[in-house]
Amino acid sequence: MPRSSKSKARRKTSAWYQRHVHDAHVRRARQEGKRSRAAFKLTEILDRFGLELAPDMVVVDLGCAPGSWSQELARRLGPGGIIVGIDLLEVQPIAGVRVIQGDFTEPPVKRELEACLDGRKIDLVVSDMAPEMSGNKVVDQARMMALNEATLDFACRHLREGGNMLLKSFQGEGFDAFRNELMQRFARVRLVKPAASRKTSAEMFLLALDFLPVKR
Repeated sequence: MPRSSKSKARRKTSAWYQRHVHDAHVRRARQEGKRSRAAFKLTEILDRFGLELAPDMVVVDLGCAPGSWSQELARRLGPGGIIVGIDLLEVQPIAGVRVIQGDFTEPPVKRELEACLDGRKIDLVVSDMAPEMSGNKVVDQARMMALNEATLDFACRHLREGGNMLLKSFQGEGFDAFRNELMQRFARVRLVKPAASRKTSAEMFLLALDFLPVKR
């Protein structure tokens, strides 16, 4: 799950911080009351591919802190659906979102999620997760691919047939193999670099559409 690799004090004196505070998406997020600029990555992808959220949908946001994606999903979904956000970090309450603090791969969180779902399958899984960055590209890439695999495993266990998944990834070792794996489990897979994603960032987003569960 995502965590900052720098202290707040250090970041305030860094070149990163200077870029951050002057970023147009950061300023817009503050003006519009969004929790982070990441909200615009989600909204661009949803709008570009015409993914409308029906009022009765079930959506799970993995690695949801600080809550910008869950906040936007709740705004679009309305009160009729179910939105569950999961993160290792504490997340301030979000209207219309059930937040679970913990590791989504661990049994206690799995049990709490099952209680929230009440027997229903998930329509959409989203994940803006990234590993805590070590500065070692090989290590960070391996950690990201492990997160991607865990997210796919989660989706395969919980998505309804025809459901969708959106997750962040890094292009590098293991990326092509993972993308091919997605193509075996979903009817369509799209690679997206939203405008709100910084050009210097290695992040890409994979949108996997129309889940194809294994027939038994």
